[in-house]
Amino acid sequence: GDGQRGFGGGSPDNVPTEYQDRLGSVTTDETVPQLEAFLRNGGTMITIGSSAAMARHLGTGLQNYMIDHEGQPLAREQYFVPGSIARIRVDNTQPIAWGMDEEVDVHFNNSPVFELTEQARENGVRPIGWFDTREPLRSGWAWGQHYLNGGVTIAETDVGEGTLYLFGPEIIRRGQPHGTFKFLFNGIYLGGAEEVNMVDATTSEAGG
Repeated sequence: GDGQRGFGGGSPDNVPTEYQDRLGSVTTDETVPQLEAFLRNGGTMITIGSSAAMARHLGTGLQNYMIDHEGQPLAREQYFVPGSIARIRVDNTQPIAWGMDEEVDVHFNNSPVFELTEQARENGVRPIGWFDTREPLRSGWAWGQHYLNGGVTIAETDVGEGTLYLFGPEIIRRGQPHGTFKFLFNGIYLGGAEEVNMVDATTSEAGG
């Protein structure tokens, strides 16, 4: 009819009947406790982009790195990176980063960047990817990119018996997964992996 394309947001009328029971809203009061219980019972959660806010909801101790001297978020006049490619340093000795290079280009769209506080370290937060240069821009444009230097943008932490992975960059955005898809698939693989006692496994193999 009217030539407009709908993408299903908001109104149940835009969603086929068989899927309408899946509509709902994510809330701090009702959703977050369920996700936390899932983690504490041994679940694995992979958060990407804005969903990495789970770090704050779960009290990991990670703080927003992109703040000014007064502790306020940097104004757009100071810092703005819309949908560009930036380079980060990666600890590829960690299982979540197996197969990655030590430097990785990521799709970055004003993505979450964390300060690894002392509290976060005490809580067991492990940095996986961070900015180690004042000029990380590889493609696109970045206003105030020097503010990124030193910020952590990929991290992991244990929550009870489970593991929370925090990916600030859009690791599955459009064509960029060709460079970062291993992060996602490593997380999926590790989420279903079982811990093996290598001594027992070796003994079993040696015994036939």
